[in-house]
Amino acid sequence: MNDSGQHKPHILLIAVGGTISMVRDPATGTSVPTLTAADLLAQTSLAAQIETRPIDLVTQPGAGLHSADLLTLARCIQQEAGSGVDGVVVTRGTDTMEEVAFFIDEVAPVALPLVFTGAMRPSWTAGYDGIKNLENALRVAAAVPAEYGALVTMNDEIFAAWSVYKADSGALDAFAARRGAPYGRIFADEIELAWRPVAHQRPGKIPPSLPVAIPILTMGVADEATLLERLPGQPIRGIVIAGIAAGSVPPVARQHILRLAESGLTVVLCSGAASGRTAEDSYYPGAYADLTAAGVVIEDRLTPRKARIRLMISLGLQIPYAPFGREFVIPALR
Repeated sequence: MNDSGQHKPHILLIAVGGTISMVRDPATGTSVPTLTAADLLAQTSLAAQIETRPIDLVTQPGAGLHSADLLTLARCIQQEAGSGVDGVVVTRGTDTMEEVAFFIDEVAPVALPLVFTGAMRPSWTAGYDGIKNLENALRVAAAVPAEYGALVTMNDEIFAAWSVYKADSGALDAFAARRGAPYGRIFADEIELAWRPVAHQRPGKIPPSLPVAIPILTMGVADEATLLERLPGQPIRGIVIAGIAAGSVPPVARQHILRLAESGLTVVLCSGAASGRTAEDSYYPGAYADLTAAGVVIEDRLTPRKARIRLMISLGLQIPYAPFGREFVIPALR
């Protein structure tokens, strides 16, 4: 019990490297991932309010992350977040945070608050934001209901894992929500969430393995997507097409995509814009009729990188790819 006589939340802190753990090597001047979960926790001021158990998980850094690392994190949460744990906080690098958080949100078989955070500045800089972000994440994990799913908190803001993305490579407020998606704020000791969770379909199961041969191809003006001609016969398991803005595809590229889908390859088409739905057929009704008839899946709400994560999970579980978030839609009168 804490000083107020209330239940003291038990939070599991999993440290997975990233800028938040970086210390400057005095000999070389380079940043080295050094700070452990216990090191980070020791710099917080919440010991009287929250009981936290630190765990260090060794994975490949940033862009070197392997599919096995994703599975290792998911299994760690499943194994360690047992009875007596009220929430989980994961600290990691910010470049891949949106994908990792979404992966865990999709597969986590535990009904607990799951919060991801990190830092935009290493610990040796004057603007180090890691401890403030960690304290915010611990507060969120201790207070927010599990129904909200996996969340990301950075710079006093809270985002749903499906909608968050890194909008700037270096700013402290680098993270944003896709337009139209809600987000929350942290002010002093108050957590403000201006939305209620909507139950939506999640696999909720960790795949035994994850296929990684799933490229993302981004369309551009006058793009004939000649690379698609070389894909038949290649050992790929699926492909994500990031259409131009609202999701349009140039005519020649469209023919390549149709042939791939008709061959049985899973093809997911989504918007290439930073925000908004895959909406070409909203402007031109029937614009996707030939694509969907051939088996192309239209992903309305996810970014290409998250659509790829969802496709990896679907193929790993050997289930069809289901477009995300249809439960969010309330049909309007026509």
